[in-house]
This record gives sequence, structure tokens and C-alpha cells, in this order.
Amino acid sequence: MTTATRETPAAAPYRAVPYGMRKTLCEHRPDGTLILRSPLAPHTSDRIGFAGSIPHWASRRGDSPAFCERDAKTGEWTRLSWSELWQQLQSVGAGLLEMGLGQGRPLVVLSPNSLQQLVLLFAAEYVGVPLAPVSPAYSLLSQDFARLKGVCELVPPAALFVQDMPLFQRAVQAINGADLPLIAVDGATQRAVSWQSLAQLELSAARREAVAAAHAAIRPDHIAKILFTSGSTGAPKGVPISYRNLQASAANLSDMFSALADSPEPAVFLDWLPWHHALGGVLNLGRAVLLGGTHYIDDGKPLPGIFERTVRNLREISPTVLSSVPSAWTMLATELERDPQLAKSVFARVLNFGYGGASLPDDVNQRIQRVAEKTVGERIVFATGLAATETTGVGTYRNWASDDLAHIGAPPPGTEVKLVPLEGERYEIRMRGDHNFSGYIGRPDLTQAAFDEEGFFKLGDAVRLIDASDPIQGMRFDGRVAEDFKLINGTWVRAGAVRLGLVEVCAPLLSDAVICGHDHDYIAALAWPNVAACQRLLPELSGLSAAELVAHPALIAELNAHLQQQTGSVSLKIRRLMLMAEPASMDANEIADKGYVNQAVTRARRADLVKQLFAAQPAPHVAGTHP
Repeated sequence: MTTATRETPAAAPYRAVPYGMRKTLCEHRPDGTLILRSPLAPHTSDRIGFAGSIPHWASRRGDSPAFCERDAKTGEWTRLSWSELWQQLQSVGAGLLEMGLGQGRPLVVLSPNSLQQLVLLFAAEYVGVPLAPVSPAYSLLSQDFARLKGVCELVPPAALFVQDMPLFQRAVQAINGADLPLIAVDGATQRAVSWQSLAQLELSAARREAVAAAHAAIRPDHIAKILFTSGSTGAPKGVPISYRNLQASAANLSDMFSALADSPEPAVFLDWLPWHHALGGVLNLGRAVLLGGTHYIDDGKPLPGIFERTVRNLREISPTVLSSVPSAWTMLATELERDPQLAKSVFARVLNFGYGGASLPDDVNQRIQRVAEKTVGERIVFATGLAATETTGVGTYRNWASDDLAHIGAPPPGTEVKLVPLEGERYEIRMRGDHNFSGYIGRPDLTQAAFDEEGFFKLGDAVRLIDASDPIQGMRFDGRVAEDFKLINGTWVRAGAVRLGLVEVCAPLLSDAVICGHDHDYIAALAWPNVAACQRLLPELSGLSAAELVAHPALIAELNAHLQQQTGSVSLKIRRLMLMAEPASMDANEIADKGYVNQAVTRARRADLVKQLFAAQPAPHVAGTHP
């Protein structure tokens, strides 16, 4: 008699992607440093930046929708065709020139994504007007407008753009913008230029000639836009993006998505990522323009009460490529599991998913793949990479199938990667190429510190080789160098890896975590609960306030059970865990718009909570061991 054994069914194959694994050359230096580069030359084009592709698609796909936005009143999609985009771009570009804007006289944008801002963005790029998009949170969520004032001190605006004048009135007053030329879509005052008059400006022969002349006069070192990033101090850093940088970014995207460029069916994208970041405002917008696709502006965000809009949009729009941040994928996994109609739409024709800004937990990937297998019988490739605002969003990239979610691929044509040895088979990663910015505005000290003696930009990240004996197999992300710390016994703690491991072992209870333990003898963590997941798992939590939920004995007991499943060394295990009711503060620079938590700032701001974690007798709502 034989006993039948139950085998785990083999995973379904990945859906084929029209991309190939890049070849990589490797230079070994005597000191152990590695230089990785592609043997291929970057793509070249005579079009200037991304906006230079718009006339091409206006002539080839004139009536096809280029960009779409859901009307807030009717709920229907408003569509802007390629011909309409080209027409409005020229009118707005002519208007910006007549306002006296140009190199040295930038246009500062305070509002969130919209069709009007999109036209403005490409019009400014086309005629050589530097555009500086600022996080709307600096105007709408901040109480003291400190960061907005800091931005405008770095880059004094020659004009301002707002979507809704009454909504941004206080912010405009805070930066003494009342005397500046203003462009407003809604609620324009008498002294402001209405968007309607700008977009409908008559295109006389003289204006067409002025727009064409301004476009032809653009030089590679001219500034196309200025993006802002913040360091641990929270002070904004101005990152000038030149047309040379844009050309390099366009070449990277052309290489990355070459298989889609000649597709008879336009690619479809749905994207919420903010345009004041390189990922949303350079790569994702640029991708749609280069490919002549249709880009739907997602009015949702990965936040409670707003993400439902993304779900609604995805039920209607089946994207060719869908990219977001890990926090959004975490929320989408739950929706896909309980909504077959949504799953059918999402998986219908998608070639690949993408993520950036932080690491994607394996638990989230597995949940999504299970739904994909059930829905379409295939798994979907999750693509990712490593880049920075300072590299114009260009860096390493992996768009082929891999079960290793930390695999960040290899450098594309035109990018050189330097790997400087660290302890424990880790490397600090640096990059060089035409995509690198020239230096921070007004901060020569930060600029000098950002580059090494060979002109490589220091990202501040650590990587490991996929195969230590074969560097051309690519790299895997291994955390932020600046976030690592030592325990009192001298053991290094890789905060990024520990954070990801904690979120995974406690899945789906946590949305994010901050790792603590510098100069202590064990690791602890502060964390934010995934409220919806906690309430589904433990019905007794329903209806509780955040403060009541994070201290509830049932949730603490559940966390204890999860923490006991940890394996590995002391430098990887969390001994104590405390949940926080107060969300991460954008004003205090605890969190970026895309959801990445600044570990050092959060630990410093919440030092009293960190102290409680390491108390000799911790409070009952602290999960873990209490020696």
C-alpha cells in the first residue's frame, strides 16, 4: 500500500514580455571597485526633450486620445487628442513667451496633476521656459509654508500657476506672490491670467514663428525644469534638469520600451504619481509621449478614502503597463483578491507591473500573482530599478522576469555604474552619464559631496551582486547606507532589509515601519498598522479609533504570534514592536509624497516613543519580548 503525497502545484509561467535581458560589461579594478556598463550606445534622436515628439504624434494619431482626466462633476473622462495637445501647446507656449518667461525666469507650479498642468508642462519645455513643479502638500497641508518659502528662495518664480485660485490663495500670499504674474484655471481674479485665455490664444503667423524660434534656440545645457528633493534636514534641494538630461532620459525610455514604439495599438497607461517627482513627471509622462500612447490621469492615491478612485478607474481602464509605489500595490492586492471584475480588467492586457520608491514585500507579490494565475493563468512580471531625481530617473533597470523582487537589473546604454566595496560583500552604488544633474541650486557644498572624483553621483544606496562570481548577472538592492546603524556590540543592522522582513513576517498587519536600535543591544521598531487588514483579521477592532486600535490586546497578541515566526541572526530580528496612531508627517519630513519613510527623521521626531521601546519595563501595548 502506498501513501499519496500532496505536492505544491507548480507556479504558472510569467506572461511573455517584449523586452530582453541587457548585456553588461564589467571592469575590475585592483581595489575591488567594479565598473558596469552596457556595450550598446544610447538611442539618439533629433527631437528635443519629450515635447519634441508631440508634433510627430499629432500628425500620425491626431484624433486619438493622448491624455485623459475624469471630470470631477460628471464623472466622465475628458479626452485631449494629440492634435488638440499640439494646438494648445503652441498657444500656451506663445503666451508664456509674451509673459517674458525663459531661461533665468522660471514658472513655478503649485497645483496637483491635471490636463491643464500637463499642457503647461510640455508647452514650457517646448519653448525653453524652466518649469518648477512644487509638491501641492507644501501649499495645502503645511501650516507654516516653510518648505514652500524655502523652494521660492532657492528658485525665485517669475510667474505662478495654480489650478484653483481660492484654494491656493494663502500659499500665494505666504510667498509674497500677489505681485507675480499668475495663471489660474479656476477662480482667476482680474489680475490673473485665465487658463482659458492662454489655451485659446490665437496662433498668428508671428506667434507660430516665435514658438518655433524659441524651440530651435534650446541648447543642451539650458534648464528644462527644476525638481525639489529633501534631505534629512527637510530643507528643499533644487535639482536642475537640463535638456541634455531629458535627452538621456528619453534615450533610456526608447531603449526600455522599443518593442512598444511601433505597435499599431497605442499603449495605455493609468498613473497617479505626482509630476513634481522624476518618476511621475519625467519618466511616466515622457513614456506616453515617446510611445504615442494614451495616458489616463488617475485621480486616486494609495490613501484611505482616496484609493477607491484608483480601483474605479482600473475597472474601466486596462493598462498596458501599470507602475506605482509599494504602498499602492499593498492596497491593490486586497482589492484584487475580493473583486473579480477588477482583476479581469487589470490583468487583461498588461505586459508588466512596475514599482519604485521602496522595496515591494514578497507577500504582496505572491498575493497578486495568485489572483493573476486564477484570472488569466499567468503570472505578471514586476519590473523595478534604482535611480534618483538627480539622475533624471535613469539608473539600473530590470524589466524581465525574476522571482527576486530586490533584483534591480543592470545599467542601460549610456549609464555607467560604479560599485565601491563595503563590508560583507556589499557595495555602495554610484552612477555617471548624461542623465546626471550638474549640481544643487545654491548649494555648492552639497554638490561637492554628491559626486566622487570621477564624476559619479553617490546615490547613498547599497547593493549586492546577484552572483558574486559573475557581476554581469546584475544587482539586488540592499538598503540605504545612511539608514544602517550598529548595535552596542558592534553588529551592523541593515535597516532596509530588517524593515522589509518585519513587514513581511507581520503581513498584512503593518503598512510600514521604522527600525530602531542604535547603541542598544537589540533591534526594536515603531510601525503603522494596516487598519483595514487589522479590522478584517480581528473584527473586534472595527469602529475603534486609531489610538484604541494600536493598543488593543487582541492586536498585540496577534503581532506577538507573528514576531515569533522570525528567523535568522540578532541583526535581523525585531525584539520589540510598538504601533503608532499618528500618521507620518509630511510637514516634519517624515514621509515623502510617494510614501517613502525617512527613518532617521522619524526616529528623531518620535524620540519619546523610541525611549519607551527600550524601557526596562515596557508598556503592555509593546509587542515582543519583555526581558
